[in-house]
Amino acid sequence: MMNEIEIANRLKEYDDAFDFYMERGRMPDNIPQEDLLGSFLQQTIDENPQLESQDPVWKELLKEEVMKFLEAMLELFQPIEQAHQREKSYIVVFADADIDQKRNMWKEVYSTITREYAPEEVNIDGYVEQMKSQDLDAVFSSLLSDWDKACDELARKKKVEIIEFNRERWEKGVKEHGNADFKQRKKIEKAFYSYPQLVDIVRVIGREQPERDDEYDETVRSYMPLLPSPPTPAVEIEQVSVGNDLQHLLPMETTILADKGTEDLFYLKYASHQLQLFANKPKQESVEKTEKKRNKKPRLEKGPIIVSLDTSGSMSGKPEKVARCLLLQLLRMAKKQKRKCFLITFSVRAECMDLSRPGSWSRLNRFLNNPFTGGTDGEDMIKNALKMLNTDCYSMADVLIISDFYFPPPRTKTLEQMEIEHNKGTRFYGLQIESTVSGYDDILDRIWKV
Repeated sequence: MMNEIEIANRLKEYDDAFDFYMERGRMPDNIPQEDLLGSFLQQTIDENPQLESQDPVWKELLKEEVMKFLEAMLELFQPIEQAHQREKSYIVVFADADIDQKRNMWKEVYSTITREYAPEEVNIDGYVEQMKSQDLDAVFSSLLSDWDKACDELARKKKVEIIEFNRERWEKGVKEHGNADFKQRKKIEKAFYSYPQLVDIVRVIGREQPERDDEYDETVRSYMPLLPSPPTPAVEIEQVSVGNDLQHLLPMETTILADKGTEDLFYLKYASHQLQLFANKPKQESVEKTEKKRNKKPRLEKGPIIVSLDTSGSMSGKPEKVARCLLLQLLRMAKKQKRKCFLITFSVRAECMDLSRPGSWSRLNRFLNNPFTGGTDGEDMIKNALKMLNTDCYSMADVLIISDFYFPPPRTKTLEQMEIEHNKGTRFYGLQIESTVSGYDDILDRIWKV
């Protein structure tokens, strides 16, 4: 029986297979020909050849509907696969049993086969007759082979029936709602392009430029060359030595140099290192200099995205519509670029949704149909974003906060953690809607205002 993670992984395979088939006209090698849902996906694309010439939105909508159907089928398949695996295990136990154990199990085996299979699938009565005159091991071997094949075929047959039973209703729903969904999606797209700020956000987070460097401030400490300190006053001298270090001459030696009659003596003593000097050497000092430089630090070409969407009551009305508009375009871009995307919705408390899983789209659509209500807890939201940044999948992600920012700035410890992630490569952005508060202007890398 598949768990939630296994279903998500299967959906990811079908999601990639859809794009692969659209591009190359064949299914990828990891989807075998006997895969029922893979065949359904292929047939659906073949029945819509106009997708290549239509608006790309049609393909996106069809893909979303196909993925929702496949997700529903995988969930309906679970009890079938559970029963199938249970029976397969029982077949193995029966095959490994000795003759006495087989006799003890025979009543249940006979009952199971006669209840589940037709004579043309497993002729159990025929095998009973053979047991009277033939070697039991040979008879049981043939019986187990037929039973094993019939078990696999029964599970497949039940799955086919479920697909066919739901296919007609699914196709009818797609036809009935397809045009309305297309018009709604185009309406959102038109609204999106009416706000240059939203277009710029998707451009920046999309990282569609071939190369891009982000500037950052870096504090650099440099040191001036070593310089001698001023000569030590004579009163601090403890002894006298000889040499030719002119910075430590005794006053009497400078007197010799000043007199023309003894000037040659000075040069002789200098050449022979016989000048009298103060013994202690001046302390060597360096001067520390601190300055800021603007350096270039390369970013990843593509990376994950974390979107934090404020769903508090203050965001209802126009802010809610603008937020939904941007969110859907960001997710559209993320799906196109096959980038992981994590949504954090926050009001009284934060809730998280991993949108990198194809099966999460139906949950997202249900969420977007709910009104925005409640208060705001920005601190909890940022902590959840930081938590995701410390996972392998979302390290160095772009973080976008969509809000009116009617909540206090992060606490000191939270700001320190944001700085740590920023130094790793994360960028924190914001879209401020219908608000003039400025508490986050100096906290985020960039903030757009609508």
